[in-house]
Amino acid sequence: MTWQESKAVRFSPDIGAHFEEQSMCPLVSVGEETFPGFYMMSKFHIAELARRGTVKKVTGSSPQHAAYHIGPTFNFRINTRSAYPLGLPAEFAFVSELRMSDTTISKTWNIWQMQDVNGEEQLAVSLNGESQNLEFTSTGTDSMKHTVVFGPLPSLFDDKWHQILLDIGKDSVSLFVDCVLVGSQILPTRQTVSLDGFTVIGKLKDNPVIAVPFELQSMLIHCDVARARKDACYDLSATTMV
Repeated sequence: MTWQESKAVRFSPDIGAHFEEQSMCPLVSVGEETFPGFYMMSKFHIAELARRGTVKKVTGSSPQHAAYHIGPTFNFRINTRSAYPLGLPAEFAFVSELRMSDTTISKTWNIWQMQDVNGEEQLAVSLNGESQNLEFTSTGTDSMKHTVVFGPLPSLFDDKWHQILLDIGKDSVSLFVDCVLVGSQILPTRQTVSLDGFTVIGKLKDNPVIAVPFELQSMLIHCDVARARKDACYDLSATTMV
């Protein structure tokens, strides 16, 4: 490669945009893995709450994995700016390993939600127990809320451990459940999320003040989507979903 070619690659607008997005995401370490993103378990101080006895620690998807009983007594809400100081990139992956309780399976609730300062929903990953769908909601550049629906997914709505991975692109969303591709859908261009709001987990869709009980082993925002798919499936293969 000539010096001119190297310079052209180095200052390519596409590469520049990639680095700009990656710079929004700090490097975090989870176990033996280091990746650009946000480990939501630490953002919500879940392990510390368990040490204090506020949250109950339980066995996860295997005896080697710890998990935590979330809800209904504790309010998991933090300031969005404290979670993502520079916001979220245009493309990222949402990954979570969880198990619903018997009483939660039939409810419609947000696993993860970002609200504006008035409590209005901006982004959300939801489970609709009535229709057995997984839904992703975002606010478009038209200021309208847009929801893509995957399902019905009867195999997801039980009391077993499951891994959910949403590959959220600039104009599409793909869902993987237990490392199996469910499908992809077109998504209108998203509006930049306001950081002057709140991020919550485990709340009813129609009443986000009320928490629902479920068990959470892991939740993270991964800014390297290709690696997220690989790492998630590697982790899944090392556990036994029971």
